[in-house]
Amino acid sequence: MKKIVRATLAASIALALTACNNDKKDAPVIEPPAPVVPATLDISGAAVKGALIGAKVQIYRASDVALATPLTTEPADVQTDENGDYTATVVDASGNAIVGALVVTITADGDTVMRCDAAVVCADGTPRGENIPNEEIAGISMSTLTFAAVDADGDSIAIDADANTFTTMATDAVFAQLAINTNLDIDNLSVEGVVALQKNASLIVGEILGIDLSTTNIYDIKIVDSTDTVAVAAAATEAGDSANVTTQLTSFNAALAVLDTTDSTISQTINNYVQTVAVVSTTLVDALAEGTDIAIALTDPDAVTALAVLAPAQTAISDEATTIQQTVQQDLIDDGIDIVIEPVVIPATVPPIEIDLGDIIVPTGATGGT
Repeated sequence: MKKIVRATLAASIALALTACNNDKKDAPVIEPPAPVVPATLDISGAAVKGALIGAKVQIYRASDVALATPLTTEPADVQTDENGDYTATVVDASGNAIVGALVVTITADGDTVMRCDAAVVCADGTPRGENIPNEEIAGISMSTLTFAAVDADGDSIAIDADANTFTTMATDAVFAQLAINTNLDIDNLSVEGVVALQKNASLIVGEILGIDLSTTNIYDIKIVDSTDTVAVAAAATEAGDSANVTTQLTSFNAALAVLDTTDSTISQTINNYVQTVAVVSTTLVDALAEGTDIAIALTDPDAVTALAVLAPAQTAISDEATTIQQTVQQDLIDDGIDIVIEPVVIPATVPPIEIDLGDIIVPTGATGGT
């Protein structure tokens, strides 16, 4: 009997082992998930108010209007170089393509200096072409709006995005359009829609400053450091028939360095000037969206105060811009660069602002007036 029990037990153990072995053979092989390849986007440009050297560069989704959450970049801390240029790679760890409207901000931090681009001397006494010390320009901030897209293969297309005072003022006007047109989803707006916002902003900023930008997209104009004769010549040549606009905006941008800094710094003065323009541009955007008469809208107390601040600055800018253009032409001659910069007058007094609703482009997906 014991022999029978032992034989039965042995047979059971053998069967169990066989079953275990079969289970191992039949078990499915689970492949580890493929690693996610981060999506990347190369972006480069320059900070021009003369050249901002050693300034902090950050990149945001345009929908982040509070500019609260910068996108991840390589390197993590992006700084402008000795010429005011920067290069960065935006990285999305999810692997999703980086597309849509982006805002680049460039801010002077604790070790930033700025090249004086006035005709002779900047407001703090720094001579043309020399670096304005940090204590005068720390905190100055500029921004620009750009658009990220992919090619037919799904690869990101590299972006060139310069920032200057004009792109900053225009970007403020774009944000004003987004604020009044709550139906616009900037993250999903087409490139044509984003360009429409840029062109509207260009028109509005031009009207405030007495410059005809009705057929111009500020973001397409190459504004350069007026002390860099090679860059000035290249920008004028590249602009072709639009060379006068390039000259006008470059000299205007440079002229801001001589605005009165009594009880202030160059940084505070320029930031205040840009913010004052934003008060007027927001008033205009809101009036256009609501169908309000422009002249009536500009009687708003905040707009009246802003325009009163801008008026004397306009006179100083007009005079300085003319001198800057003359200085640039002489610098070109001295450097042996055979190109003529045609003088372009910036009005000392801004004509009454007139914008017809028909001049405003309605972006794709929008139902409002701007």
